[in-house]
Amino acid sequence: MTESDPFLHRAASYLRTAPEPGWDAISAKVRAAVHAASLPGWPIRASRDLGHGVVYISDHALRSLLARELRRKFVCQPTRIAFTLEGNVLRAIDIDVTGSYGTQLRELGDDIRRTVIDTVRLILDDLDDDGRTPSGPIDVTISDVVDGDPLG
Repeated sequence: MTESDPFLHRAASYLRTAPEPGWDAISAKVRAAVHAASLPGWPIRASRDLGHGVVYISDHALRSLLARELRRKFVCQPTRIAFTLEGNVLRAIDIDVTGSYGTQLRELGDDIRRTVIDTVRLILDDLDDDGRTPSGPIDVTISDVVDGDPLG
């Protein structure tokens, strides 16, 4: 083992104690962003074990995929997507949506439900070990209606 250079040791000690210029002004925002990015998630089983292991998707990833697909296909803004899990098996999905004035809301809800079913079936196995569909009931609530595009 080699001896450390005393100059490098002093420089490293100083750099550890000296704050980055401007850090005081942004530290609260940076720390909040780090904490928000590291939210713990729940694993949702995406495949059955057929001898090759089990694949999981996080609830955050599935929620993001569903929200993106709904915004892409419809003039709406998903405001809440909640999952009911039994262990790590998806049993139900509850979605709140802001729609656009003039939209046929019943049809929008039905279209959203079909899109969610199709999307979930692409990601998760169609049947769980008990033979039930993992998506279970999908409840869609139009919680608000706005003029124009809810995203804009």
